[in-house]
Amino acid sequence: MGTYVHYSLGDKDGVKTAFLADLGVFLAWLDPRIAEYPDEFPAGMREKILDFMRRGDAALMTASREEARLIDLIVDEYYWNFSFDNHRHPAIDITPSMHKWYRYASELSDVLPAASAVACAYYRALFRGCSLAECDAHVYQSQDSVFHLSWLLPAQVVALLAELAPFESELDDMQDDQAGVLWVLVSLQEAKRARASLIVAIA
Repeated sequence: MGTYVHYSLGDKDGVKTAFLADLGVFLAWLDPRIAEYPDEFPAGMREKILDFMRRGDAALMTASREEARLIDLIVDEYYWNFSFDNHRHPAIDITPSMHKWYRYASELSDVLPAASAVACAYYRALFRGCSLAECDAHVYQSQDSVFHLSWLLPAQVVALLAELAPFESELDDMQDDQAGVLWVLVSLQEAKRARASLIVAIA
């Protein structure tokens, strides 16, 4: 089937509000799966979710990179498997159509050599993955090297759109790498209109 890029509109803080609000139903969904397939879930996952339920977003702060990695795995499980399995996706899908990941350039500068360093950094961030964990030097890592979850907050959406908009007329959706940038631009326009964050999931 291949790997696809999905765009959604999220809360003003990305996925954090929805994640913290859904912890009870998320754990109720997860418990029987952990019981049936214990080897498929990392140790400490259930305990960390209970920690979130007790302490809220304070539980996102950690000095342990191992715990930060666990937080990433929990958020990925919540956003992709739980949300879609329960038809309760926490964000509004605005994917233009099902576009495969191979149609995206790894670097914005490969498509738009005149793009600023700021635009290139934001573009990279959209596909690199984001973490809710607050841990010095921690960088999001995909569990399977395929699924990635990223977001730009509303102010970042506005900033990247301002950088990309002047290039819109140059982008040809029949050219793979240019089409990827065009779909990012269209999704940014939607997010700006909604004053929302832009969430990107690769799966």
